[in-house]
Amino acid sequence: MLGYPAAWFGLFRPRDELAAAVAELLVVGFYGANARSLSARLLARQVQRGQVGGVFFVNQNIGTIDELADLIRLFRAGGNQPLIAIDHEGGVVQRLTPAHGVRRLPAARTVAETLSPTAARQLYAKAGRELAALGFNINLGPVLDVDDPENPVIGRPKRSYGTDPERIAAYAESFAGGFASAGILCAAKHFPGHGRSTSDSHSGVVDISARWTEAELEPFSRLFVSPDVPAIVMTGHLCLERLAPDGRPATVSAPIVTDLLRQKLGYRGGVMTDDVDMDAIRHLMSREEAVVQALAAGNDLIMIKNLFGYDPLLPERVVRWVRKAIARGVLTEAQITAAVARVRAIRRQAWQDRA
Repeated sequence: MLGYPAAWFGLFRPRDELAAAVAELLVVGFYGANARSLSARLLARQVQRGQVGGVFFVNQNIGTIDELADLIRLFRAGGNQPLIAIDHEGGVVQRLTPAHGVRRLPAARTVAETLSPTAARQLYAKAGRELAALGFNINLGPVLDVDDPENPVIGRPKRSYGTDPERIAAYAESFAGGFASAGILCAAKHFPGHGRSTSDSHSGVVDISARWTEAELEPFSRLFVSPDVPAIVMTGHLCLERLAPDGRPATVSAPIVTDLLRQKLGYRGGVMTDDVDMDAIRHLMSREEAVVQALAAGNDLIMIKNLFGYDPLLPERVVRWVRKAIARGVLTEAQITAAVARVRAIRRQAWQDRA
């Protein structure tokens, strides 16, 4: 916390267009489950100053309904229209409970086994209205991964809609369309496919090279031509040798994010990293390297939980990292400008008629 006073008073805050642009690309986490948290108060101040463009909630940020409401009011104050994100897939990946005024959603596999896509859309629309009423505008879902019951992070928790790409895409469209009807934008995940992995990227590098097939792209490609294209696609910390022989995970790989997702599959929306503080990335590279490489790969939104090695000066540091990378030729200002344009479109959509 040594940097907290400097961060609070903005002693090192750069004031130019590049700094403002980089800020819009940051989606940052915080400590605490109420508005008394120094970490939450600082992050809200950084949002209000235009140093951070979005925040995301994890389990440790969820207190009582009153505490949750106070936190969201804190982040929404000041008129800068932040993206406010949370995992609300259903099943085991749902941070909020009936105590917060939301229904418990079934896991994806259960939805696909018990509801038609039309009924699923109605369910997700109701859930979207509940999420919007709390003040959120981004849902980190749906999962488009192909089901493998032995997969420890997707299959066993029943987070996939099935094994048939057409069926997965149909239910993912119901999810994205249902939530979007309530003003909640969705981040489809985990590109290019986490379903056949044998380990969890929360705890280390996941190499999907041996089991991944191009069939795992089909749910994404089908969803991209549907009427309910998700506003965001989330990239996973997944190594895929045939596409990225340098061993970089998809999150920081231009061949996967730019060449495959944007150019080959034609996706035009925003691209968000999974949390770059997860062990799969932290074991490979520094936070600086992760942020710079993720932007160079073609991601627009960089998610940083900022709990491990908490850094109150994180927004200022990211700006410096980007400046250095541009000076070295690793990044270009044109890449930042293009990312900001996509993020601003997402922000306008997320806040439309909801200010």
